[in-house]
Amino acid sequence: MTACGTGSADRQPAGSPTSEAVAADPATTGSATTVRADGPHNDTDVMFLQMMVAHGKQGVELAQLAGARAQREEVRTLAAAVAATQTDEVSMMTSWLRGWSKPVAVDTDPAAHANHGGLPATGPEQIAALKKASKSEFDGRLLNLFIGHQHNAVEMATKEAADGANAETKEFARRVVESRTGQIQQMLTLLNE
Repeated sequence: MTACGTGSADRQPAGSPTSEAVAADPATTGSATTVRADGPHNDTDVMFLQMMVAHGKQGVELAQLAGARAQREEVRTLAAAVAATQTDEVSMMTSWLRGWSKPVAVDTDPAAHANHGGLPATGPEQIAALKKASKSEFDGRLLNLFIGHQHNAVEMATKEAADGANAETKEFARRVVESRTGQIQQMLTLLNE
């Protein structure tokens, strides 16, 4: 775990502004509240937030692609909700990491993440393949990719809930498990319609 968060990108000096951000509660997208991550934190909290920032950016990219290419209205609606929620979450997590004077960028060396399941599963190759999908294949491929993507978030959040130290980060992880599990169920239903 100590290998995580060792990069220097996006580091702010100690004494930088407080770790305050506006974040949308995944259960009530659109209602913003100020969330702070004060209090003690450990390497698991830092690693979780760094990985979730990268994961959230990928989720927004997938959602934007769905907004432009999905054939079904239900898929576009779900994608818009995901993009809004995860954009807010990335902002919140970035603020928390900077407030702790930790780098925002995740270490991209896979060996640095061997103890906690590796880097997020969705990579540039999968997104590039989705971009090449035909019109008739796009929705099914997107939903399958997004189900795996959101399952990866559940796995990371479960690890945080078990081993993290920061109360706000652990609560955020609980909300991630709840919201992503709901999204997975929605996407499975859409796949089977």
